[in-house]
Amino acid sequence: MRFISKIILILWAIAGGQFVACSNAGPEMPAPDNGAPAIVWTPAAPVKDAEVIFSLENDSDNVRSVLWIFGDGATAASGAGESVAHTYRAAGTYTVKAAVTLVQGAMTELSATLTVADTQIAIVVSNDHPARMEQVMFALTRIPGVSGIVWDFGDGSATQQVTDPAAQLEHRYEADGEYTASADISFDDGTTQTRTLVLTVEGRSLSYSCLNFDSGKMWIMAHRGNFNNGYDLAPNSMAAFRKCVELGCVDFIETDVQITKDGQVICLHDNYLSRFTDYSSYAGDKGYVSSFTREELRKYRLKTTDGKVTDEQIPTLEEVLLEFRGKVWFNIDKCGSNDVDIAKVYEVVKRCGCLDRVQFYVSTNSDKAAWLARQEQPGIIAPHANNASVLNTMAAFAPVYMIQTSTGYVNSAWISSVNAKGLSVSNLLDAEGAAFHNGNTATMDGFVAAGLRMIQCDYPALMDEYLSGKGKR
Repeated sequence: MRFISKIILILWAIAGGQFVACSNAGPEMPAPDNGAPAIVWTPAAPVKDAEVIFSLENDSDNVRSVLWIFGDGATAASGAGESVAHTYRAAGTYTVKAAVTLVQGAMTELSATLTVADTQIAIVVSNDHPARMEQVMFALTRIPGVSGIVWDFGDGSATQQVTDPAAQLEHRYEADGEYTASADISFDDGTTQTRTLVLTVEGRSLSYSCLNFDSGKMWIMAHRGNFNNGYDLAPNSMAAFRKCVELGCVDFIETDVQITKDGQVICLHDNYLSRFTDYSSYAGDKGYVSSFTREELRKYRLKTTDGKVTDEQIPTLEEVLLEFRGKVWFNIDKCGSNDVDIAKVYEVVKRCGCLDRVQFYVSTNSDKAAWLARQEQPGIIAPHANNASVLNTMAAFAPVYMIQTSTGYVNSAWISSVNAKGLSVSNLLDAEGAAFHNGNTATMDGFVAAGLRMIQCDYPALMDEYLSGKGKR
């Protein structure tokens, strides 16, 4: 009971900001000026939900007991020479107090401030599933007390040493594979830690490939994932996308995005269901996508160009990107539409690690282009221009690597102007596409002569055969 009374007295004294002499072993003695105890803890950089060990530095035989007050409402008691453990459940700055009862002398209050970090120290990267030659940014979560870091990217390249824990380092992986990046971390108190992160590298970087484009070649984009104008497999279906990858000649797949009632991003050309799905078998209206949740849309099946109902459901953009990441690039159409939330589309692309595998076709929508350019990791902007004024406006955003122009505007002078700003892209669809399929190559002959860099079409295998004959593949 006497010990409990003493603890209560101590707590009351601390709350009042005063201490009383509580030694009964002789007259009061002043605390020593030299070699006085001090609060110390390990690790030097505490983090929430991890144990912190507190003790007194320069503890002496004159210390009888210590009451610890950790600043978050918790307390603990220890004897002379003993340490105590405490775990903080929230990040923040705390004032830790130690009420030291001496064998001889007045009670002493020690105080120290420590900062508890929000997370364990860890490696953070801009993309843990990057493409070859993609610019990957490496950093550490900011933890106090870090004095130096030695980075090893796991691919045989030279290590890099930095002293600023908040510094970002850029690295590019040159080959596909799985790599273990590591950070050997040194702390101010002399301790060290090692953190590792596994990255999977797959496929080509879109930005790097565009900047190093072979101007003697031409890329092929499969319109809505078609390989036979959508007659065999439904446009914007997973089956059609798989077929394009299997062909081996498709550089890009063009797909379209719409937003469901519950904010999911799906791949469908129209913002309504009746044309490309069997919705008309269930209802007489158009069936606007924004009126349905993703789960409700699972009921409907995609149709081929000539109206045959398939077994294919409408895929989400996330499903598409995760399956085909590293196998083919995507041009995402409808990003310039007012009813498409560019932020939701961007978030999916970023979450899937595809910001350097996808371009956002915004047409002439400068607001959407500006939004993409403002992001910490900008999205690749794909604009449309049919005249010099629009070309100059849209090409001023960054990053822009490809610029589309309409079929009727393709001539040597205009394509030369476009190629001075980026890689020129145009379409061979509808009547022109049908003519090409039937053997009339006049329009494509003009595109090749004009120096077009990529063609979007519904017959990619036939286009590959034609371009190979022209030495463009």
